[in-house]
Amino acid sequence: MGAGVATELEQLRDALVRVMGSSPDASRRIAEALDQSGVPGAVELWFRTPGGAVPDTALAREWVRLLATLRRNHPKEFSDLQTIAAERTDEPAPPGPASGVTAAGPRSIAAGGDIGVAVTGDNAHVVTGGVTHNVAGDHLDFRESTFHDRVVGVQHNHYGAVPAPADWRPVRQVGPLEFGVRPTRPVPGVPDVPPYVERDCDEDLRAKLTGHGLVVILGEPCAGKSYTAWRAVRSLKGQLRLYAPDAGEDLRPLVAAFQGDPGRYVVWLDELTGHLGAGGLDLRLLGRLNDLGAVVLATMSPDEYYRRRAGTAPGDRVVAAARTVELAREWSDAELARLAALDDPRAYPAYVWSGREGVASYFAVGHHLYDEWRRVGTQLEHPRGQLLVRAAVDLARCGVTAAVPTELLRKVQEQYRAEDRESFEDALAWATAPMFGASGLLVAGAQEGTRRAYGALVAEALRSGDLEPVPDEVWWTLLDAAREPGAPLDFPAVLDAARTALSPRVEAGDPSVALGFARRTEGDEREVWLRRAAKAGDAWAAVELAEILRERGEESRALSYLERAAESGSEKAAARLGSLLRDRAEHWLRRAAEAGDAAAAHELGDMLVGGLREGEALHWYREAAAAGRREVATSLGVLLVRWRDPEGEQWLRYASEWGDARAASELGAYLSWQDDSDPADLEGLYQQAIDGGDADAARDLGLRREGDGRLDDAMALYRLAHERDALDTEALIAALLAKQGKTVESEEWARKAVAVNLTGLLETLPPPPPRAPTTPPDTVKE
Repeated sequence: MGAGVATELEQLRDALVRVMGSSPDASRRIAEALDQSGVPGAVELWFRTPGGAVPDTALAREWVRLLATLRRNHPKEFSDLQTIAAERTDEPAPPGPASGVTAAGPRSIAAGGDIGVAVTGDNAHVVTGGVTHNVAGDHLDFRESTFHDRVVGVQHNHYGAVPAPADWRPVRQVGPLEFGVRPTRPVPGVPDVPPYVERDCDEDLRAKLTGHGLVVILGEPCAGKSYTAWRAVRSLKGQLRLYAPDAGEDLRPLVAAFQGDPGRYVVWLDELTGHLGAGGLDLRLLGRLNDLGAVVLATMSPDEYYRRRAGTAPGDRVVAAARTVELAREWSDAELARLAALDDPRAYPAYVWSGREGVASYFAVGHHLYDEWRRVGTQLEHPRGQLLVRAAVDLARCGVTAAVPTELLRKVQEQYRAEDRESFEDALAWATAPMFGASGLLVAGAQEGTRRAYGALVAEALRSGDLEPVPDEVWWTLLDAAREPGAPLDFPAVLDAARTALSPRVEAGDPSVALGFARRTEGDEREVWLRRAAKAGDAWAAVELAEILRERGEESRALSYLERAAESGSEKAAARLGSLLRDRAEHWLRRAAEAGDAAAAHELGDMLVGGLREGEALHWYREAAAAGRREVATSLGVLLVRWRDPEGEQWLRYASEWGDARAASELGAYLSWQDDSDPADLEGLYQQAIDGGDADAARDLGLRREGDGRLDDAMALYRLAHERDALDTEALIAALLAKQGKTVESEEWARKAVAVNLTGLLETLPPPPPRAPTTPPDTVKE
């Protein structure tokens, strides 16, 4: 590029160089803007030379490329640099000498005062007033002019660096990588770039390329513009040669190059913005290139295109005159179908996982995003962010391929481990920030506030196989969330994926997995999972399965599950087993009693008394007595005296006369409350009961002895009652010892009484519900 060439970006570059040399504050602000852009090495590149110095040609072109990148990808920082440059460009030039003649170069002139003729040139001839002057084709003619101040004339020469067209590569020899297509992850045995898949716009693009003018492919970064352009120019008929200039390169020498070597050419302007302005592509140059048979093809982002199309700068007018083809990032169903039909191992995963981000982006940056997520540095810098992406990837592995609410993503991430080194908000911000100019690791869903993993991350995870299995708690969290009303998840799909992933562990006898399924399914499937868990030894599953079988009338099968669980130590199973056995006992005792068995009628009555069905119990007691079972007399008497029925005394006395210790004890207790009871009769009854092994009788007789002042006899009876496990004997012994002055021993027994006889139990139970207020009857008559 010649030293005097000034494109739009070069003008900005030169202005920034000037302000750097005149203002340290401007240099600082330039550095801040470059640093804020995030472009790697931008600050170091720009300050490679001292401020105010004009860099060498190679570095100057590097600066132009950097400015082009900022204008395209970082408009805010680019605007900041424009503002800095504009603050100093309106300063007046330093004053020069009042008169004299100076020359800026061999093709420049300067004059002061009055001159008659001032010409430049060396080969042409101009005749003025009969005098012949040698001049060049481009010349300044100051003949017969008068100047009263300093005059400077400068002619700019443009020196092109365009190689001879004969050295340009034939289009058909240029591969996709040379055209700017990004390689995908290397796979042994296949090219770095997957085979081209026809895009829906290809035919329209080929048709536009056969005409005149500029053709621009519009598309977002990584939409596949370069690959589409490569395929389009290769489809053109004839022997074409390709020229792909760098951004900011002077394009005007192309005309002379074409004129000297006729043929057909393709000028490839990737990212058109870097090729506009002075020295770049304008309408006049475009017309001359088209007249010489050149195909001019470029790319541009839609936002940049529509912004510049409405502008008035020379470059903007070129944009407005372009014919465009739009290339969508997300592939159509037809394009995806053509992709799936490719005979390439990379094609089908891309078909499945490319999603809204598009196949081109999937191949170009997907593997880079995966490596960025999995690298050790990420775990150190963004520990929770890495887990958050893992949660999103595992959701897809669980069959949840659509975006999910961010809150669900948080719940899933928390199932891995607690991570306090990074907040959830910071982790989410990192995971959603665009990388490699294309996409974040997490992408937004169609619904606001939803996220999912970038599809290539899932495909890479499935391909590599280096991820651990999805934790059980993640499966359970998803299944629980899918069962909630209005959930965005497909419960059957998640359940089916969970079955596929976890069934091998169930087959291996892991009860926890079967139990997890049982708690989240219903009906026949729940019963199947319960049976598997119970078979593997889970007591809770055995109890739940037994309840199902019991309700269905299959008590024998229910008993077998409960017995195994109870024998393994399950309290709940033991309680359920006892309840079931009691019900079965009542069933069979009732059947025997109804058939006339007196003993069965007796036992059935005892069981019913315990169940608070005393009226029915009395019926069966009398049936037993009617059948001649004398042993029922005690049970019948106890029930009747509880009701204060005098008939009860008769039955108890009858049983005691048969030597029934319990009957003697119950009768003694009953008579002790009667005012006309015979003390000798009571003594005899208590002693009979004590001799028969009754504990309550020993305690009750001890109370009578203590009341009579016979303390030693009372103590002996209390100790006997205690040995027989009578109720409250510890407290009675403690009180009697205190009465006898045996304080130490009394305190020891008092502690035993507290340990055995729990107090304050009522306060530990939930309070009864409040009674509804009653409305008094309306007694006012109308």
